[in-house]
Amino acid sequence: MKAYEYIAEVSPDGHISVPEDLKEKLAQNPKVRVMLLFEDEENSWNEFTRSEFLKGYSHKDSVYDNL
Repeated sequence: MKAYEYIAEVSPDGHISVPEDLKEKLAQNPKVRVMLLFEDEENSWNEFTRSEFLKGYSHKDSVYDNL
């Protein structure tokens, strides 16, 4: 599966725009998986970033905490 990311505007009638270069790919692959990501509060993004960062943290890394 390939993924393409772009920012789209939703028209008043609910349609989402597709960039011209992706329209060619849609002609070749008419079925797509759609995921909608809505802009959320800043705190949600900060919490996600922190949690993802800490997934890579090991107890062995604590040696650097007091430098």
